[in-house]
Amino acid sequence: MANRNRKFAPKEQNVWKVPVEPNGPAASAGGGGDGVKNKPQKPAKTASPADDNAVSGSKIPVSRTATSMIKKSQEKFNQVQRQHAETARKYATEYVSSDEDDDGTTGGASDASTQAILGDVLKNYHGIDADVGRTQEYLQNLLESRNAVCLICIETVKRADKIWSCHSCYTFFHLMCIQRWANDSMSMKRINHEQQEGYYNNRGEYIPKPVLSVHWDCPKCRKEYQPQDIPRHYECFCRKEQNPSAHPWLIPHSCGEPCEKNLNPECGHTCRLLCHPGPCPPCPQTISVSCRCGSSALKTIRCSQKSWTCVKKCTRKLSCGIHECGAQCHEPGKCPPCKNRSKQQCLCGAKTKEVNCHESRWQCGTVCNKPFPCSIHKCELKCHDGPCGECPLGLPRSCPCGKTETRAASCSERIGTCGDTCQKVLECGQHHCTERCHQGPCGSCLVLVGKVCRCGATTKEVGCHREATCESKCKKVRTCGKHPCNRKCCDGQCPECDKVCGKTLPCGKHKCTSLCHQGLCYPCNQKSAVKCRCGGTSIEVQCGREKKANAPKCKLPCRIHSKCHHQNPHDCHQGECPPCTQLCGQPNDTTNCEHPCEARCHAAVKVVTKDKNFKPVGPWDVPQEVVEIKTLPHPPCPVKVPVMCLGGHETADWPCSNSKPSSCGRACGRKLRCGLHQCPLICHKVTHRASTTQDSRCEACTAGCAIPRPTGCVHPCQRACHNPPCNPCQVAIKTNCYCGLTQVFYKCHEFYPPDLDGKEKGELVEALKQRRASVMSCGQKCIKNLPCGHRCSATCHPGRCPNPELCAKKVKITCKCGHRKAEVNCNAARVTPTLGCDDQCTLLQERKRAELEKQQEEERARQAIENQKELEEYERKFNRRKHRERKRQEVEQEEGGRSWMYLLPVAVVLIAIAVYFLMLQ
Repeated sequence: MANRNRKFAPKEQNVWKVPVEPNGPAASAGGGGDGVKNKPQKPAKTASPADDNAVSGSKIPVSRTATSMIKKSQEKFNQVQRQHAETARKYATEYVSSDEDDDGTTGGASDASTQAILGDVLKNYHGIDADVGRTQEYLQNLLESRNAVCLICIETVKRADKIWSCHSCYTFFHLMCIQRWANDSMSMKRINHEQQEGYYNNRGEYIPKPVLSVHWDCPKCRKEYQPQDIPRHYECFCRKEQNPSAHPWLIPHSCGEPCEKNLNPECGHTCRLLCHPGPCPPCPQTISVSCRCGSSALKTIRCSQKSWTCVKKCTRKLSCGIHECGAQCHEPGKCPPCKNRSKQQCLCGAKTKEVNCHESRWQCGTVCNKPFPCSIHKCELKCHDGPCGECPLGLPRSCPCGKTETRAASCSERIGTCGDTCQKVLECGQHHCTERCHQGPCGSCLVLVGKVCRCGATTKEVGCHREATCESKCKKVRTCGKHPCNRKCCDGQCPECDKVCGKTLPCGKHKCTSLCHQGLCYPCNQKSAVKCRCGGTSIEVQCGREKKANAPKCKLPCRIHSKCHHQNPHDCHQGECPPCTQLCGQPNDTTNCEHPCEARCHAAVKVVTKDKNFKPVGPWDVPQEVVEIKTLPHPPCPVKVPVMCLGGHETADWPCSNSKPSSCGRACGRKLRCGLHQCPLICHKVTHRASTTQDSRCEACTAGCAIPRPTGCVHPCQRACHNPPCNPCQVAIKTNCYCGLTQVFYKCHEFYPPDLDGKEKGELVEALKQRRASVMSCGQKCIKNLPCGHRCSATCHPGRCPNPELCAKKVKITCKCGHRKAEVNCNAARVTPTLGCDDQCTLLQERKRAELEKQQEEERARQAIENQKELEEYERKFNRRKHRERKRQEVEQEEGGRSWMYLLPVAVVLIAIAVYFLMLQ
């Protein structure tokens, strides 16, 4: 996000994108946003021809033109080089993040969206506000991206990055960073385990290297995780959804669904917030529960506070059996120890002192010194309770070495040594004592044995009770991977490096104070202050992130003096001051009117100009830009003032800067002297604007006749403007007749006569129809057909043919059987389309039916003969073997029973033929 928010220089019109430094006093006056003027740079020294040759590195004489080109190229190169250096210095000292400008302009909207998201997440929580404070803090840190930092790579965690959050401290890291951290940690532990070796202790026993325990820790809280706990997928905070999509109205890295994690401590309820980072707040559910001691009535409280204490005091007896508890309400069986003091005797009863009741059994530390039953010896035990027991000297005893055992006559008799060799096993566990039987413990083992030193480099003979060591120093590298062990006769278990790391941390200010280690140092845990521009507001950020961190939002007023004549109040900011947004308010000297300038303040405007006559020498050569802070002239006055047009037709509101009378674009409209027409000119200047008659500047009447022609005539009168009436229209018109066979010619006044205007409406319509019919008819026979199909007998006429029902053409009609025929008129045929059948028609139908039945009978007989032939042929092929006489009757009966199967198709065919003929009739 730091790279994304960085403010870059504006794009240049250059192939190489070389930044250009403004030169001259004008550039220095407006270059810096903080009001500090840049000093004008000294012009470069003019290079001599000798220098040009030296630069080119050639001894060939160069022409004057080439020398001038090389000279200009060198000057341009030096100028670009200086501009690069100046730009780098400016970015290094005056770096400003673009987030500040965004924060200054959209701070309210960002805060509003943040509060809206927090409200959506916490809307289902109805507990105490203080309980949800820690979770709300995590939410705000996550929504404010500048506070979300991965502690491994020290980079900002963006909304779209894949993360993993610790289960203990809830710190989130980049998914790739935590995977690399876990794999590197386990790899280092495996390498260290491989470098370890077993060793021999001072007794010569081989001690193997410890068992490998591979795990990785959280970079912040050092919680141990197993190898299978390495995150493999990007999950939301509640771990329900993998790869959650980034949504602008949800918490980053959240799925937007209810959390539903089991609350801690477990109470049976789940978290009701939306998927969120950090710990879940305490359970806000309400339950009915009694106090800790159970003596109070049920009380409805929050589930997270279900263990509550009443004001009653416990009356149970303490362990001393004397005093009561007296403590406030607590769990049964968990009474505190009695704090009362009383005088108590020790275990042996010799002393008495004041002690706590729960410490009533105490030992005084003195020897018991009570006589045994033998009345000779006394008890040598320290203070104890109970009887001392029998005298230990009265039991069976042995000599000091334990080889001979005897029972003394009395406990006062002393058992001496046996005189034999002691032979007790010494402390080494391998050799025996070589002295005679003696009183007291045995001495050290003095047997010389060959022992391997701790490092295993040498073998020498030493006393068995001593450890063998050598003077060789261990050359193994310690776990830090840098310093050798250097311990004499090291046993292979080299201690941790005790030197301080001392490396410079990434912040560049502090050094690592941890012990010498491998890999990267932990991030600097110091804090640095980042101040705003005026220094009135500061925030603490992690050391080393001062340049990447955004300056704090300062609500104090900016201290930079405004460049215009306004105050231009605004908050403290980074970079240049915002342009003044107030109205100018000064008299408009451009229009020289009485209205004040209402445009945006233009007293200090940044103007960038380029040299139009610039000709580049090479690809590195770019046109030089000059940035100046200028006072722009006042714009034309936009105040609306009423202005009447030149012809006096209308009054419109025009800007004050363009308030001169002009043409409105309408026609003049003044009546000419002819009294029929108006002036056709566009609105023009006249002497009297209120007049409606022809002015001296109006155009004379040149129009033609304006008298309307008869209805239907579209041809204008060719005469000049005159009084009515007009001459009849003589335009010849050619068109088709009504029937369309020929074309007729007529004059316009014949079809649209002007002499019918004086007649009444009914007479006018009838006369017009008669005249047009006489003009449009060709006088020949009509070629149209009547609805019956015969040709019309009338002459050429308009519309439908007259009297189609009186057609007298002859047509033929028949009866239903087609035997009778007759010719009648067309109009009579439409009334009676068919004739009735007589007796002769009935006789012919009966004769046809008899012939059809005869043909059917012949067909059935022929079909029966063919079936019989097929049956005989079948018997001839398949019944050649002679059967016994006793089965002949059964076969005949079977054949007779199956004969209907062969007659069935014949019957079906006959029925079909009969149905066909019936349908024909």
